[in-house]
Parts: sequence; structure tokens; C-alpha cells
Amino acid sequence: MEPKDEIKQKLDVAEVIREYLELKPAGGGSFKAVCPFHQEKTPSFYVSSEKQIWHCFGCGEGGDIFAFVMKMEGLDFPEALRHLGKKAGVEIKRFSTEQSQEKYRLAEINRLAAAFYRKVLEDAPRAEAARAYLEKRGIDAKLRELFGIGFALDAWDTLALFLEKRGFASHECQKAGLLLPRKTGSGMIDRFRARVMIPLRDQHGNVVGFTGRVLPGSDDQGPKYMNSPETPLYHKSDLLFGLDLAKKAIREEKSVIIVEGNLDVVASHKAGVEHVVASSGTALTESQLTQLKRFTHTIIFSFDADAAGLEAARRGMRLARSLGLDVRVAALPSSYKDPDELVQKEPECWKEVVRKTVPSMQFLIEKMTAGKDLRQVDDKRIVAAALLPELMDLQDVVEREHWLRIIADLLQTDMDVLRSSLKPSISTATSAPQKSPTPEKKIFSKEEKASMLLIGCGVLDGAWMERMITLFNPEELVPIEAQMLYRILANSYHKAQPLAQQTFFERLREELGATAEGKELIPLLDASTLSAEQFLHTLSPQQAQAQLDLLVHMLHEFYHKVQTRAFVAQLRQAEQAGDTAQVEKILRQFPEA
Repeated sequence: MEPKDEIKQKLDVAEVIREYLELKPAGGGSFKAVCPFHQEKTPSFYVSSEKQIWHCFGCGEGGDIFAFVMKMEGLDFPEALRHLGKKAGVEIKRFSTEQSQEKYRLAEINRLAAAFYRKVLEDAPRAEAARAYLEKRGIDAKLRELFGIGFALDAWDTLALFLEKRGFASHECQKAGLLLPRKTGSGMIDRFRARVMIPLRDQHGNVVGFTGRVLPGSDDQGPKYMNSPETPLYHKSDLLFGLDLAKKAIREEKSVIIVEGNLDVVASHKAGVEHVVASSGTALTESQLTQLKRFTHTIIFSFDADAAGLEAARRGMRLARSLGLDVRVAALPSSYKDPDELVQKEPECWKEVVRKTVPSMQFLIEKMTAGKDLRQVDDKRIVAAALLPELMDLQDVVEREHWLRIIADLLQTDMDVLRSSLKPSISTATSAPQKSPTPEKKIFSKEEKASMLLIGCGVLDGAWMERMITLFNPEELVPIEAQMLYRILANSYHKAQPLAQQTFFERLREELGATAEGKELIPLLDASTLSAEQFLHTLSPQQAQAQLDLLVHMLHEFYHKVQTRAFVAQLRQAEQAGDTAQVEKILRQFPEA
């Protein structure tokens, strides 16, 4: 059996997609969710465990388990094959692209480096200071193992020699971000030295880079925290520290807490709060928020209490609100600068903080009005300038009006006056740089929907297929691809060979996949079948039959109208050309014209 087929046999498409999206039952063994590939509020994304396919009726995206992972993760097929093979326990022996092979080797270098740093931290006598530092911070052996924390010795080429013995060239290790060229002479040296090493892992737990934290009192003149450089595996604007460990808790809590530092995440796990990730000290990006949106629509910010932390939180909150997320704040007591410090001294207090979150606008109003005398016009102007732009990012009109009323009361200003002051911001917003394009919502005509439903019912119901063949004209289907699919469907249905272990849907999908033209029709087959699955689940056989007969009649009427318009146009052209013979010919063909 081919690895692809073995993987599809072992993994359920619904269970894999459930790792990314909140799936809800849609009847008939199917599930639905809000599509991650275009903006929508009403679920139009359907998954069929029986058919092992998914399709979004909003944007038209769809396919099998590989198509989903490739699109969701931005992988090519060999990478998706390897990723799902690892999940299914299927060995993938070969890689078909140089890029895939390179990424595989870089990932292996990072994996080995993480294991090396772990071994050094736990066993090397020269790592005693690092172990003592971590124990002092409350990071015990269990936490160190959970996060893969290690230590880089204060030596020039310890890691370089270790990786060389395992068959990796120095240029590969440099590309992985772990080695640097010597400033004088030839050869490479370790990038990280005398630092506590925290692996940076993607959401699947693969090590893609590192953060190195210098030990207190070290002679190292470099920065306190040093990250791996950008590599083919590590892109800091995409990575969320701790997401691999937080995914399950995020789904259970239906929210995610965003903190600034990696050690804030470690400390939070120590306190038993696991639905937490870190932006790793960088500005929160749309890519990071889009990843989180796959798991939850409630984002809780808990950034450092200093001015820089507040400004970073404001930017992140505005971006999150613009993506339609529910944004809340877990505000630390004023005596603590970050969650790490709070957990070290009062772990139960951190639990209480994350239980008592407040809406982001409430938090900002309290922060912006603190210390201001709102009887003074200058303070009113400062507060208005800070808060009114925040309102423009609120997509829900009711919520925006709620906070507008509160701000108007605080400023003792008429609501209509404040509302009018928001309007110029609308035109300003429209001139802002455009976001990266996302799939547009696909609009199907009623005739297209009817055609898909009829085809899908033919795939699922042999009796309906027989009825279609006897009374249906395939040219009445729209668009032309539906006609092509129907003809293949009818031809395949009449084939003599038994289906054996395959369903008719599986045989048809396999047949389409055998040719380039057929592959183009697979999305239409999937969409039609899922549409029919939902339709047949909600109606009795008699009701379904009556509805389908009505759809056939509707398509017949539509086809007749299209044909009439075409003949009328031909007749008009012939009359204008003075071609009497052609006029008579058209009238004989279609007297109703």
C-alpha cells in the first residue's frame, strides 16, 4: 500500500481538522465549522468522516486530509506527507523535492541540538550554575523536560563537533542558525554559548529554533535574550511559543492567554494555567493571530505592566479586534511586572487574574483615564484622542455603541458629537495598506446549487441515479463542469465491475484522479456530495424525492429560457442581415421564438 493511502486509512480527516477548528455536528456523521480560509460568521465549512473529505461552500476550498494540511500549514505535498506520516506512524522513506529534503535535514539538526543541550543541562558538571538558576526560578526537572530546556556550555565548538560527528555539514548547521563563521581563520563556532537554551517549537512540537538566556553574572556582553536568526524553518513573525503544549487547553478553556516572554509561559504551566502562549517579545502579527483563530475566538492579553508593554498590548488588541476576535485583558496587580514574577511569589493569584478577565475596552478606559482630571478640557482631549480610535476597530455595532456611551458620559460630551468625530477615521482606514488577500466568498446561483444537489444525490442514492438517467438532460445542468461531471458519473454508474470494498463515491473520485481533466472536477464532486449528504439527512425519502423533482423542473425551465433567448438573438441577427432562409430555418427549429 502506498504511504498516502496508508495514512488516509489510519487517520480520520475530521479528527485531524479538529486539531485546528472547533467542529460541531451537522447531522449524518458530518461536521461543520467556521471556515479558516475566508472571513465568515456563519459556518459554511463541512467535513464528512464517511467520505473523508471537506469543503467550504463559502469560498469553494475543499479536498482530502492532505489538501487541508497543505493549505492550513503552507506545506507542499511531500512535507504534508511527512507530517501526517509521523502522526499516523507511517514511515516516509523518500522526499521528492530538494526543498523538502533541506527542511527535513534542518529539522533534524535542530532536534539533535535540543537533545544535546538537554543532556548538557541535566548531566554536565559545568552546567551546575544553570541548574541552580532554574531551580531558583522554580523551574524544576519536570518543567525543564516539558519545555525541553537545556544549556549551551561556555565553549567555542562543542555543538559544532557534536553535529559534525552525526554527519551534518557545517554550512547546514549555519543555515539552521546554530553555527557562525569564525571571525579569523576558517571553520565554525557555536552561536549560543553559556546560555540557558529554550527550544522554539512549532505548533506540532518540532524544534525550529532557540532562545538563549544569558546566566546572571555572566561575562557575556551580548543581549540578555538571544534568538535564532530567521531560517527556512524559523520565522519569528509566525511562531507562538508554547502553542504546541497549549492547543488542548485552549480548546477546553475556549480562550487563549497571550503573554510577552517565553518564561512567562513556563511559569504559567507551573501554576496550572496551560492555555497560554507568548509572542516572544516581538510585536504580535496577523499571522500569529490567524493561527490562534483556528482554535478560539477569545484572546486574552496579559502583557508587561510598563509603558512599552501597554503600547504593545494596544497594538495587538487593535489587530485582534480588526480580525473579529473577542479581546479581553488579564490585568496583573500593579506590584508585579509580568506573569513570571507573579507566579514565583503568588501562583494562586495568577489563576485568579486569568479567571477575572475584562473586556479590552474596559481595560483601556481605566488605563487612559487613570490620573486624569476629566473636568479639565486638556485631559478630556488626551483621553478622547487615545480612546476614540480604539472604537473604530470594534466590528460589532452594539458593542461599539455601548463603549461610546460610556466614553461620552466620562467626557461629559454628547454621544452624537463623538460619533460624528469617528467618521473621518473611516475614510482614513480605507486608505490604509491592504491586508494580504484571502479567498473571496463564492456566490452560487440557485441553478448551480440545484445542479450540485442533483449530482450529489445521484452519487449517494442509486434509485435517484436511475431516475436521473431516464428523465434528465445533462445539458440543463450549470455550469459546464457540472455537465462534464454528470456524464462521467452516469458512465461510471453503468460499468459492470462490482464495487467490492469501494463505495461509488470512492470509485468515482479515484476515476477522476486518474486524468488531469478529471482532477479539476474533484472539488465539484466533493461539494456536490457533501451538499447532498446534508440535504438527505434533513428530509424523509418522500420529501427528498418531491424536492428533487422540483429542482429538475426548475432547471428544465431555466434551460428553456436560456435556449429561447439564444434563438431569439439568432433570429434577430438573421432578420437584421436580411437572411430570409436563415430566418425560416430558425423558426422551424424553434417555433416558439
